[in-house]
Amino acid sequence: MENFGNERYTAVGMGDFLDGIDCKANEELNEEIINLRHEGYNVRVGEKTDPAYNNPDKIQDIYNYLERGEAELKDVRKDIIHINLAAAALASVLEKIPFVRENKWGNVIDAYLEVFRDKLLYGKDQTDSQPWHNQRGSALTFLTISEAEDLSVFDENGEILSEGKYPTMSGPLDESVFDEKINGLPLTEVMIQDKINNGVDKATAIEEVEKRISEVREFIQAPVTEKFSNVIRHCADSLGIRERVETVNGLSIDHLMKMAEKENRSIDDMLVMSFGCGTGLATLKMLKKLKDETGEAPTVILLDQDPLSLAAAQSLAKKWNLEDKIEVHCERLFSKLGKPLSLEGVLGDRKLDIAEDSGLREYLPDGVYKQLTRESLKFLRTGGLMITGNMNVNRPQKEFLHGLMGWVPKVRMRSIKEGFKLLQKSGIPKESIKATVTASGVYTVFAIET
Repeated sequence: MENFGNERYTAVGMGDFLDGIDCKANEELNEEIINLRHEGYNVRVGEKTDPAYNNPDKIQDIYNYLERGEAELKDVRKDIIHINLAAAALASVLEKIPFVRENKWGNVIDAYLEVFRDKLLYGKDQTDSQPWHNQRGSALTFLTISEAEDLSVFDENGEILSEGKYPTMSGPLDESVFDEKINGLPLTEVMIQDKINNGVDKATAIEEVEKRISEVREFIQAPVTEKFSNVIRHCADSLGIRERVETVNGLSIDHLMKMAEKENRSIDDMLVMSFGCGTGLATLKMLKKLKDETGEAPTVILLDQDPLSLAAAQSLAKKWNLEDKIEVHCERLFSKLGKPLSLEGVLGDRKLDIAEDSGLREYLPDGVYKQLTRESLKFLRTGGLMITGNMNVNRPQKEFLHGLMGWVPKVRMRSIKEGFKLLQKSGIPKESIKATVTASGVYTVFAIET
């Protein structure tokens, strides 16, 4: 941070800067923050509360380990591109089309890279975490990251090194997830029908669902090695995900308690929606904390298009005695043209105290981003809170996500200012938006009070 002029440095305050191990990312993000504040935007930096920060040497070691792997993978990618320039060029074009998640040539290139991801990161000689990697693109991966501190860790002989709250890499999720029903129907049946609705023939749908469930079973049973534990505890992406959850939950709890006092309302009578909720783990943690501390919790509408993730949410809610506080809706979130789901069919004449979608916007093109904002705003009550977010374009170790990590859904990293501008173009005044950049620099969370 010594690269910044003293005048700027003291004007903003030393505690308001990022100081992670990726110096280039620090410089760029801090410059963004300074410039935005000079333009009158409300931007703060979150605190380093995650337990991983107690081990800065391990954060550095994991950063270096992943950088080495990423450098080797880049060399492999260059070789693949030289071998088939046409395929690589077509894949690059297709990746830019909204909602195109996979394409033939992209799959070919990715299949080559998978061999080396196994060799450099996920394989037996590295972190031995293929069952987790097989969940890439699925909300189930976040269960491992979120609960990293509470997972048991084993050595290469299967002997326990440290006993945690959860025995495998799936954390709180166990086989009971397969007993859940969605919309009154068995989970497997809903998963197959979802495939068919998306144009897959029945025989293929059955085969794909059987494979998916087999991979999830393996994930639920897989142990965590010491090396994998260190990665998911200390890498920038994991820190960012946990910090995003902590930030969102802190904003939510503060808002609900403030409204309870201000309007003399019971928190039990309040309504929260998580759009694109995944497994709902973050929201369920917020509910549990509120209930433990106040004896009350709002009703939460969990809205997602993945029946398996929603089954996981239901299973977790039952474990924590929160099933009476959740309302699950398995709906396609966007049309094929990108239009967001109309919330009227879900909410009716109800109004929301909080509309949250903090893990979703980074997958949306700008136009769809703005449509979702307007749709959510229509159903927020006066004084309600919208919480959203995005991965930062100037985040640390950003090549890792789609490189060595091999995350499948295409993430649209944005500058902090782009986030502000998209919200403003959706009709929200600048003065109503507060942004929190996570201490890791990975995410920015936006809070909008109506």
